[in-house]
Amino acid sequence: MRNTMIAGLIWSALVAGPALAQSGGHGGHAGHTMGDMAAEAKAKAVIHSVDADKGMVNVTHEPVPELKWPQMTMDLPVTKRVDLSKVKAGDKVTITLKQGVDKQFRVTEIAPAQ
Repeated sequence: MRNTMIAGLIWSALVAGPALAQSGGHGGHAGHTMGDMAAEAKAKAVIHSVDADKGMVNVTHEPVPELKWPQMTMDLPVTKRVDLSKVKAGDKVTITLKQGVDKQFRVTEIAPAQ
């Protein structure tokens, strides 16, 4: 009986594992799969703070329908190609968000809002 229970647990892990691995998102957006979310999106935002040492910005962004994100204020990592010396608190910008292979969204571009 013990072997049957162990076999059942292993089978459950094998079946559920791939489905759980597909769920992802950022912050409170867990549960979305790549099939129902874009891997890249743009959003208008206001920068509240810039931490160049950590490669992070704190922004309030408008809703991002492609990612199923509501308007929110959050810390976001930026890629190395983003020049944080060109932005400051209070700037109104358009950010490009891209999901990496680790399922983490990062800012890949910051441009003045138009």
